[in-house]
Amino acid sequence: MSKEALNQQIQQYGSIEKYREHLASGFSNEQALADIFKWYGGKEKAMDAIMQSTGTAAKLKPEQDENAEIYKQFMAAKETDNEHAAAKAVERLAENYKKMFRLDNARNILLDLANEYLNFPNLAEATDRQFGNGCSEYVAYAIRTYYGV
Repeated sequence: MSKEALNQQIQQYGSIEKYREHLASGFSNEQALADIFKWYGGKEKAMDAIMQSTGTAAKLKPEQDENAEIYKQFMAAKETDNEHAAAKAVERLAENYKKMFRLDNARNILLDLANEYLNFPNLAEATDRQFGNGCSEYVAYAIRTYYGV
C-alpha cells in the first residue's frame, strides 16, 4: 500500500488504530482469511505487512514494471517451449512478489495465482489481453511445475 493510500485509510477511519480494527474485522471471509494467513504465516504478520507503508505510489512502479517484464519472459519461454526459462521466470516472479507483498516466501501466493488463472476466466482473459493469448494458462502451468504441483 502506498503511503498516500495508507494515509487516506487512516483519515477515513479516524486513526491508525481504528483502521487496524477495520482490517481485523474484514477477516471474516474464511477462505480469504485462510489464504492471507497462509501467505503471511498468521494474522499479526498479515496485519503488519498491510500497515507498512511502501512509500509513494510511484515507488511501487518498479515492481509493477518488473512484473510486466517477467510476464514477457514467460511468453518468450512459451514461444520457444523452454522450461528452464519458465522456471527462471517463476523464480523472478517469486522474488518480485516477496518485495511487493512483503512476504518471506512467495510459494503459496504464486500457487493461488496459478489456481486463479485456471479457475477465473475474467482474470485469465485480462492477463492474456495484456501479454498475449495463453499467457495466463502458461504462467499457471510454469508455477505449478516449478513447485511440483
